Amino acid sequence: MGTYIAKLRKSHNMSQKELADKLNITDKAISKWERGLSCPDISLLAPLSAIFGISVDNLINGDEDDSSKNEGNIENVFKYAEKAVKLNKKSLHNIFLISFSAILFIGIVVCAIIDVAISGSFSWSLIPIASCVFTFIVFAPSIKFGERGIVFSLIALTIFVIPFLFVLNNLIESDGMIISIGFWISIISIVYLWIDYILYKKMNTRIWLATAIIVFLAIPLSFIISLVLSKFIYSPVVDVWDIMTYAILFLISVSFFIVDRVTSKRHD
Repeated sequence: MGTYIAKLRKSHNMSQKELADKLNITDKAISKWERGLSCPDISLLAPLSAIFGISVDNLINGDEDDSSKNEGNIENVFKYAEKAVKLNKKSLHNIFLISFSAILFIGIVVCAIIDVAISGSFSWSLIPIASCVFTFIVFAPSIKFGERGIVFSLIALTIFVIPFLFVLNNLIESDGMIISIGFWISIISIVYLWIDYILYKKMNTRIWLATAIIVFLAIPLSFIISLVLSKFIYSPVVDVWDIMTYAILFLISVSFFIVDRVTSKRHD
C-alpha cells in the first residue's frame, strides 16, 4: 500500500509535503506510509482516495483493478482497520519501550557519575545499576509485546531473580541474609505469579472470578511469607496487622466473586 501511495503521488507530480498539506498532516507521516512503517488512519482513506481519483478499495488493495469487480470491499476495510490498529499498538509499545529504557539508562548514568565523583570509583552505584538491568530484563518483553510478552517476563523473572539476589548479596555484604530470605520469598512469589497467569489464561471469559481466586490466594501467600520471615528475623507469624490484611483480602475476593455472579447472570 505504501508503494502504491508513493506511485500515485509521483504520478500526480506531488511532493510528500504537498500531499501532507492536502490531508492536514505532516510529511513525516507520508514518509512512514511509503516506507511501510505505518498505515494511514482509516479516517484518511476517503480523502486520500479522492485526491488520487481512485476508490478506497483500490487504495487498500494497492492496485488499480475495477472496484466494481471486487466483492470484498467491506471485508477489506475491516481487515485494513485491524492491521492499522495493530501497527499503531506496535508503534505505541516501541515508544513505551524506548521511554522505559531511557529512564533506566539515565538512572544508571546519574548514579554512576555521582558515585565516581564522590568516592572515586564504583561502589554503592553498582546496586541501582544491577537493579536497573534486572528491571529492564524482566519488564521489557511485556512493554514490547503487551499481553503476549507477559509469559516472557515471567520466564525472565524466574531465571534471573536468584542470580540477581546473589549479586545484591555480594554488593551489600549482608552475610547471606538476602539470599536466605530472598530465595524462599522469591520462589513462593514466582509460583504465585505463574498461578495468576495460568488462571487468567484459562479463565479469560471469567476475569472477575479469576481475580477473586487470585486475591483469595494472596492470603496463604502472605501467611507463608510471614512464616518465612519469622524464621530469620524472629518476628511473630501473625499479628494484628496481618489479620487486618487477611480480612481485607478476603472481603475484596468476595466482592469480585459477587461481581462475577452478577455479570454472569446478566449474560445468561
